[in-house]
Amino acid sequence: MEEYSFGYPKYCCNQKCNAIKKCILVVKPYYVSNGSLKVMLIGQDPTIYKKPERVKRVLMLDEENSQLKRWLKGIFGADMFDRITIYATNLVKCSFEQPPSKKVGLFFEQCKEHLFKEIVFYKPDLVLTFGQNTHQLFRRILTNNHNVPHTMKEAFTGEFFKVSIDDVAFDYSPCLHIKTYRVSETYGKKIAEFKNSLEKYLP
Repeated sequence: MEEYSFGYPKYCCNQKCNAIKKCILVVKPYYVSNGSLKVMLIGQDPTIYKKPERVKRVLMLDEENSQLKRWLKGIFGADMFDRITIYATNLVKCSFEQPPSKKVGLFFEQCKEHLFKEIVFYKPDLVLTFGQNTHQLFRRILTNNHNVPHTMKEAFTGEFFKVSIDDVAFDYSPCLHIKTYRVSETYGKKIAEFKNSLEKYLP
């Protein structure tokens, strides 16, 4: 499968953004086709604090022993994880010298057209976003977001929301990032409820 057939850009030439000095995007999307269930994973941006050059694919899912991949296998179940089709992308495609934190919204405004294309071309059954910033920015572009709570704490309940972008309908939930996942006093049994809710989608 051609890497960019879902609309992930090879280059970024948006002069309005000026987020990076070079137009070549060094981090590529992650895609693996293993089953009929099409899951889309969305991170914030590809920049990490330590050794950012390590990131070659979105969410570092190309590394078998990455923390996030191990955690996802725990969430889905290792056997089921290997039987679903996964496409992983980021809200913002370019890499920064430092993570953009609160500024990510400014860059996303210039980058969101690519995410629209990815969703329209990929047509996911289920979309998961990672972290508070990603959830709140993604929620903005949903065609029908009135039923999706604004904050991560309110939205991460084990319930999956029926939403759409343009004419593409899918189920959606924010998902705890690996760091947030450890904050058990905040989310408690919601983690177990989230895993139980996922079971109905799995083949």
